[in-house]
Amino acid sequence: MKLNVRVNPAVRHPEERFLDLDGIWQFRLDPGDEGVKQKWFNNAVVFTEKVSVPGCWQGQGFGNEGNDNVWDFEIETRIFRKTYEGTGWYAKSFYIPKEWKGKKIWLNFGGVHPRGYFYLNGRYLGFHSFPFVPVGFDITDKVSFDTENFVVVRVTEEDRFLGLAYNWQGRWSGLYRSVELRSTGDCWIERFFVYPDVDKKYLKIKLEVGMSDRKIMPVLLVISVSSASGTTIAGIKKKINNGGLIELNLPVSSPSLWSPEQPYLYRIEAVLLKDRDVLDAISERVGFIKLSVKGKHILINGQPYYLRGTGQFAGEPETGSPDTSRERWRRKLGTLKEYGYNYVRCQSFVPAPEYYDVADEVGLLIQGEMGMLGAWGGRSNWHRYSWPTPEPVFYRKLKSQWEHTVIRDINHPSANIYCMSNELMKNTDFPGIAWECYRNTKRIKPSAFVIWTDGGVPILMSA
Repeated sequence: MKLNVRVNPAVRHPEERFLDLDGIWQFRLDPGDEGVKQKWFNNAVVFTEKVSVPGCWQGQGFGNEGNDNVWDFEIETRIFRKTYEGTGWYAKSFYIPKEWKGKKIWLNFGGVHPRGYFYLNGRYLGFHSFPFVPVGFDITDKVSFDTENFVVVRVTEEDRFLGLAYNWQGRWSGLYRSVELRSTGDCWIERFFVYPDVDKKYLKIKLEVGMSDRKIMPVLLVISVSSASGTTIAGIKKKINNGGLIELNLPVSSPSLWSPEQPYLYRIEAVLLKDRDVLDAISERVGFIKLSVKGKHILINGQPYYLRGTGQFAGEPETGSPDTSRERWRRKLGTLKEYGYNYVRCQSFVPAPEYYDVADEVGLLIQGEMGMLGAWGGRSNWHRYSWPTPEPVFYRKLKSQWEHTVIRDINHPSANIYCMSNELMKNTDFPGIAWECYRNTKRIKPSAFVIWTDGGVPILMSA
C-alpha cells in the first residue's frame, strides 16, 4: 500500500497509461456487518444494487427514512435522501489491457470515507482511513489477463471523525473521488515535488524513483517545462543508476509569477525512459509564488497584499460528499472571483484536489484546516458536540493525516495556507502536536503559511 498516489489529475502526460474505473459499481448495504463472515469479497452475486462512483451512497438514496445526528450541536435532522450509519460494500469487474502484460499495475483510490477495506479477486489488499489522502495498491501479481478481475471495497464507520467537517452536514459514506488503474515499467515515479523559487528564478525539483528490478538500471530521466501557451522553455536530462530521491534545480528565465490577479501556470513533465521504452510519465502544473510577512503586512511576490476572503463549509448540495466536478467548481469559484474575492477559508476541512485545481486556474488562495474544537478537545460547555473525547492515538492520526495532506497538494500554488484548528479553546492537549505539525509542514512545503487557530481563545504556545 502507498499513500498520496495521483488520481484524476488536472493534466496528464500523453504517454501515461491509465484506465478510469469511475461510473456504475455494484453495491449493497450491510447493516448487520455480516459481509466478511459470508465472504462477500469473493462473490459478485450478493451485490444487488447499483451506485455511482465518485459519490456517497446516502446522497444516492441508500439507507432509511430516519433523521441524522449532525456532529455539531447534536442536531437531529434529515440531510440526505436517505440516512444510514454502518457498513456498505462496493464491487466492480474489469479487464486489464493486454498490452499491460509484463508491466507494473496499480489500483488507486482518490478518497474513501470513513474507512475502506480493499479486496481484489478475493484477496485482501489492506485498509485505509485517512479520508483526505489517496491510497494505492500494487496489484501486479494479483490480476488476471485472461478473465475479468473483481475489486471489492468494504466501507465502515471506523475513524469517521478523521473526516472532521466532512460530517458537518450529516454522516455520509463512500468512494467520493475517482478510482483508476495505472501501469508503469519496473521503474516509476513515486513522488514529484516542485518548489518554484521566485528570487532565484528556478524550479527546485525533488523526484522519488521506485523500482522493482535492479536490472532495469540505468534509465534516463527527462524533465521539460512549458509555458501557458505550450512552448517548451526549459528542460533537463539525467541518467539514473539507482532508485530513491533525486534533487535538481531547473532555471526558468524571467518567470511569470502566480498571483490571484494573474494566476500563471507552467506545465512540467517528467518521463522515465529505458532506451525508447516509456517506463513512466506524469505532468503537473505549478506556479511561481512567494508568500512572506513584513511587520504586520502579508506580501505576495514581494508586494503588500490585502486578502479579501470568504468562508466555505463542507456542504455540497449536488453530491452530499466533497464535490470533484471541476466544471461546477469553475462556475462557483469563478463567481467568487467576479465578486472580488482572492482568498477562501475552508472551515475545519481540506477540499478535494479537484477544488485546488480550479483555484490554481482562477486565482484563489485557499486555507485548508485540519482540526477543530471537537477534534482536539471533545465536548465543551459552549458546544454540545456529538464527538467522543479524543484519545492520544487520535491526535497522532490527525497529525499523520495532516502531513500526508500537505504532501498531496504540494504542487498547487493555491494551497499555501494551512490552519490547525477552528475555535480552539483551552481544554486541549493539542499544543505539543501542533508544533510538530507546524515544523513538518514547513519542512514539506517551506513556502506555506501555518496558522494556529481561526477563532476561539488564543493560547500562548511555547515551543
